[in-house]
Amino acid sequence: MAYTIQPRAEAKFSYSVDGPVDIALPEPTVEVTPIDGDDATDEAVTVEWRATDGTTTSLAMSSDTVATVNTTALPTITTQVSPMTDTLAGTAIGVVLTPTNQNAVIRTVLRASRRGHPVIVTTQGTHKVDGTDTQEILRTLGVILVSPPSGDVSMAQLHRALSQAARELGLPGIVLQTRECNRIDYERTALAFEQADYEVVAVPEHWSQSPEIPTVVVGIPAYNAADSISQVVKSARPYADEVIVVDDGSHDETAARAQAAGATVVVHERNRGYGGALKTIFKEGAERDAAHLVVIDADGQHDPADIPLLVETQRRDGTDIVIGSRYVGERKTRIPFVRAIGLGVINSLTNASLGKLRPSGFIRDTQSGYRAYSRVATRSLASDRVLGNNMGASTDILHHAHRNRFSIAEVETTISYDVANASSQGSFSHGMDLLRNIFWTVQYGRPMLVLGMPGVLTWLLGVTSVTWIFYQYVETGALSFFPLVGAVVCTIGGLLVCITALMMHVLNGHPTMKRLATEDAH
Repeated sequence: MAYTIQPRAEAKFSYSVDGPVDIALPEPTVEVTPIDGDDATDEAVTVEWRATDGTTTSLAMSSDTVATVNTTALPTITTQVSPMTDTLAGTAIGVVLTPTNQNAVIRTVLRASRRGHPVIVTTQGTHKVDGTDTQEILRTLGVILVSPPSGDVSMAQLHRALSQAARELGLPGIVLQTRECNRIDYERTALAFEQADYEVVAVPEHWSQSPEIPTVVVGIPAYNAADSISQVVKSARPYADEVIVVDDGSHDETAARAQAAGATVVVHERNRGYGGALKTIFKEGAERDAAHLVVIDADGQHDPADIPLLVETQRRDGTDIVIGSRYVGERKTRIPFVRAIGLGVINSLTNASLGKLRPSGFIRDTQSGYRAYSRVATRSLASDRVLGNNMGASTDILHHAHRNRFSIAEVETTISYDVANASSQGSFSHGMDLLRNIFWTVQYGRPMLVLGMPGVLTWLLGVTSVTWIFYQYVETGALSFFPLVGAVVCTIGGLLVCITALMMHVLNGHPTMKRLATEDAH
């Protein structure tokens, strides 16, 4: 038989005998194995056997060593752990129980309990393990169960419910487990928690398994960001094997402060623009063969605590590009009114230029710079010779992904606009730059669809209006001057747009354009 027990708990072992009782029976044995299957290198685990007379015997902690015991004895298993990181003292571990992670949740609970952390669990649906209600097992392990919000809720909403429960219990903070409940790297998570206000997403141990090839590299394009870069680097370091800051020709102490905070700094002698800095980041990430390259802004608008959400989504689903989106889930980002209108227009134009006409296929936040790139995507982007140098590079990357059939996913994140060192490019200049980039990339995309169709509709509207106005003039003798001018403008404007679309379509068929497109795709 097998038992799973908590540290310092007791379990009684007994068994029935089927057969004659006057023969010698073999003495029973107890086999002790840590639940998470490791060798307890980070935790000094000891197990003791307590006999009926009160004497104790230490048992060996290995799966191939057994101890002879008395059948009437009562075992006491005592666990001793190394002192936990002071930063996480009293902090709760928050876990979401899903249909696929029950065993991992139990392992997380046992490991957290050995370290002295209270565990709070919420669920999605009803879960069974070997016919036994998982929630009952968790109750016996001392877990605090929290009812999930009603309805079909996201992981972010469930995390918020766990965080709220921890606050109501008066706990000093909470570490939120990833969906798959990978083993937590408590040291790196403690470093991340030092930079957090109350909650932090756990850093998985598997991120640290290959020091030769980095798992997560964080890239930060920076220009005159001396006031914020130090804090951004310090907040990102617990989540990264390496933080790379590209100082794009700054005139202040951006490079020195980034290096002092622990980042690897690459300096551009002159300002190359946001896209130019991204090119360098892709090149550096490809040279390091990073499994995940996460790009965040230097002004503090992006929360590095969301890095595990982007990386684990990419790892779980095999997605080439994961975008931290302002428009997914319960939106908490407060976007300034003028910027919100501009983003709405640019998002629509970008999706149209990509041929995404159905809302279900839209990329909701095409301009978010908070992105995680897979190894394949990083290498491909590092070799892209036509990636723009300015803010329109965000759109260029999406067109590159579309041409190379890269998969794209979006996860919920919050972007703060209330930062001291916001983007140095004005909203109007930024918007015009993006619009120029979109209309330029239309030439390589679907000009007959993006420009031709609106042109035809505008021309038809103008022709219909002119015809109606002249019909009214023949019937009544009255001519409406301003409506006539508007109708003529629509007619001529629509015709010009149609001609432009046709010219772009012809240019796309030119051998030179085909050669450029082929070179870019490879």
